[in-house]
Amino acid sequence: MICNLMPIRYICKDLCTILIMEKRGNCLKLFLVFTFSVAILFGYSQDTGTFDSLSKALIQTNDEKTKINILLTLSSEVERSQPENGINYAASALEIAIKHHLSKETILSYIHLSKCHIRLSNYSEAMNFAELAIDLAKESEMKDETARSRALLALIYYELGNYEQSAKLDFENLSYYEQIDNKKETGLVLGNIGIDFISQNNYEKGLEYLKKSFDIAVATNDYHGMAYQYNNIAGVYSEYFNDHKIALGYYKEALEINKKLGDKQQQGIYLMNIGNCYSRLNQNDSVMPNYIEASKIFKNLNNPNLFSDCQTLIGDFYLKTHNLPLSLCYADTGFIISKNINIKENLKAAANLLHRIYLNKKDTIQAYKYSIIENEIKDSLVILQNQKEVYKLESQYNYEKKDKIKQIARQKKETLMLVTILSLVSGLVITLLFFSRHRIKSKIVYLEKQSIEKELQFKDKELTINLISLIKKNELLTEISHKLFEIGKSAKKDETIEAINKIHRELRNSADDKMLKEFTLRFQEIHSGFYEVLLQKFPELTQNELKLCAFLRLNMSSKEISDLTGQRILTLDQARYRLRKKLGISNSEVNLVTFLSQI
Repeated sequence: MICNLMPIRYICKDLCTILIMEKRGNCLKLFLVFTFSVAILFGYSQDTGTFDSLSKALIQTNDEKTKINILLTLSSEVERSQPENGINYAASALEIAIKHHLSKETILSYIHLSKCHIRLSNYSEAMNFAELAIDLAKESEMKDETARSRALLALIYYELGNYEQSAKLDFENLSYYEQIDNKKETGLVLGNIGIDFISQNNYEKGLEYLKKSFDIAVATNDYHGMAYQYNNIAGVYSEYFNDHKIALGYYKEALEINKKLGDKQQQGIYLMNIGNCYSRLNQNDSVMPNYIEASKIFKNLNNPNLFSDCQTLIGDFYLKTHNLPLSLCYADTGFIISKNINIKENLKAAANLLHRIYLNKKDTIQAYKYSIIENEIKDSLVILQNQKEVYKLESQYNYEKKDKIKQIARQKKETLMLVTILSLVSGLVITLLFFSRHRIKSKIVYLEKQSIEKELQFKDKELTINLISLIKKNELLTEISHKLFEIGKSAKKDETIEAINKIHRELRNSADDKMLKEFTLRFQEIHSGFYEVLLQKFPELTQNELKLCAFLRLNMSSKEISDLTGQRILTLDQARYRLRKKLGISNSEVNLVTFLSQI
């Protein structure tokens, strides 16, 4: 399983690649994964000239923002090799920023403090400063700073092995950068998400996101991004799919880009990876030229971490080719340098190599000695891993606790806001009532008078309607009587009977109210509970709509209902449309009759 060391993802904007060495079986293997900065994490020296000029500028300037920027730059300069001093510089910047109420500079100071504490594996402190940064950024509505703080928090969760929480934060950043159409940052976050997936052993999904990141780097002419993703994709093929031939092609592409960019350190890393691929493909003649060139680059760059890695890797190759004297020479060099810079992973790899060399030399005493050293380092790494697990549990607990506190605070804030709004509205209403009181009193009589007049008008109208209805019924009865009279005079007995039956049916249709009441009673007997269930689900339905529902429940067409009730088909179609809206199916393809049949 690969041990992933994740520095400041894209927060620093100067991404590089992490070199990881791992023992598997009896072979020391080099795995290069993912884009991020070896220089940031492992480098131990800074440019003395730059450091001195910054220190001088800090003394000479009186501008507070300039002081903070210089202090944070100094913190970045020393955080790689002297994180304790990095903390001191960042803390000084934070003090000035808080004193002068500079929100953005305060956030940046929190971020630098968190980064330095990550270098020291002080994850509780790192988490605390990262959360302070993100809280202040959100409070100040600084969206870019919020995203950067969120990325730092994602890094800490990744370091603690909480890949799900890391991915969650990365996806939040992805959503933000896509929203503001920042393609470069979108590409970088996609790379982070790919790492999250791979860390959860979802290699296909991880590779998919790495390739998306690469495509964006191509589209934005981001050559650094292209080189990093070539390298990352190669690492996946080499480590997880064991396809070293494809990996070799990607590493070579990354190397060619970095030669054009002039990034010597990355060139050295890619050369080591290329040599490692050749070794795995058993193309031994091509291995050492790449290793030796990489070793020269790291020596010239004064990078003891990568140089010691390279020495141990060369020693491992010579052991593989049974050249024990050269293998021992390079292994000793790697061990001594790793011990001096106290990089435990490198020291464990070198001790393991020396253990295997002395076993081949039949020197059991020396082999045992380095076996003990290797086990001691393993124990210290296990302790560190256990500490990470504790931090992981603690951070998860604190996250949930703070989330609950935030929810309570948000609810209190919303309640207070609601109370304030209600108070203001109430005050406004009272004021308006106070100034409008005399006008309301003068209108009361007028409104009462209007109400009485409207009531009288309504009753007059109702009476008129009743009269008209009575007249129409009388006219109908008169007409029927007239027909009966005419038929009785001229028709034969059978025809008279048939005509009378026809008129009888007309009379029956005129008595629709009685018929509908009888229909309702009979319908309830057959479909017991239909109205009750319908009203329980849709209490706003009217009596006419309930009757329409009953007709439709019996699968009656609009024409049949029209013939029964005397309503026009157009009127019924409109009533059906309103009914669909009330039943909540107006925008769906659900059949109304089918819907009602399921009630």
